[in-house]
Amino acid sequence: MHAIDARCLIQRRVRTRFVWALLLTVLGLWQSVAPAAEFEDAIQYYDQGKFAEAKESYEKLVEKGAGSANVYYNLGNTDFRLGSPGRAILDYERALALNPRHPEARANLKLLRDKTAAKVLPLSWNEHLADKLSPDAWAVLAAVAGWVVLFTLVLIITSRRRNDSGRWALAMFAAMIGAAAAVSLSSIARNQNRAVIIAQQTEARLAPAQSAGVAEALPAGTQVRVLSERGEWVYCELPGAGRGWIPDGAVERVRPGRS
Repeated sequence: MHAIDARCLIQRRVRTRFVWALLLTVLGLWQSVAPAAEFEDAIQYYDQGKFAEAKESYEKLVEKGAGSANVYYNLGNTDFRLGSPGRAILDYERALALNPRHPEARANLKLLRDKTAAKVLPLSWNEHLADKLSPDAWAVLAAVAGWVVLFTLVLIITSRRRNDSGRWALAMFAAMIGAAAAVSLSSIARNQNRAVIIAQQTEARLAPAQSAGVAEALPAGTQVRVLSERGEWVYCELPGAGRGWIPDGAVERVRPGRS
């Protein structure tokens, strides 16, 4: 009798676990299908000329954590159609921050910058290098390079071979790759504060007041780097190599999540 009760209890637990596993699988599938359906709806709105509706749909995807490079690229096209070139440039920059090899976003960004005469921050060689890959790709590359160096050195130390030039060459090459990845990750961390002027036109001031002198005129889409914030003003590094205060409503960071 007790053996039968035990078997029934085990079967009941197995059925319960199966039901939970099935529910979790269905929920996971729904979470992946729902954003895809919303993405298609946004594309249809755009094709129908309903740009405000398309923008709303893309922004909902971003709010849900589904802001891929393609979502930001399409949002950039939509903002351009709505007459917001600064926001469009911001969207293209966000697309490239997620996928530096997005050719359409890069091409549209260049065209729009030329159109608006947007200014850009000067980039150092390490920042140019960092833009070649996404942050995740650089992190993986750094980890792989580090492990290759470690295992190669272990092999060299424990090996009885007299000539380990090949392994030394591999270790040095991996170390160089790791160093490049580390420098790129450092540059990416520094560029967390890169921002874009979203207003049609604004002026950076020498002090946080509208009556203060003008430090630099900034067209829509201009790059700046946020240094600090005070009330309704943001202190930024300017593309003209100076610094100035910008109204917080006129500028937005490229990497969302910080204000």
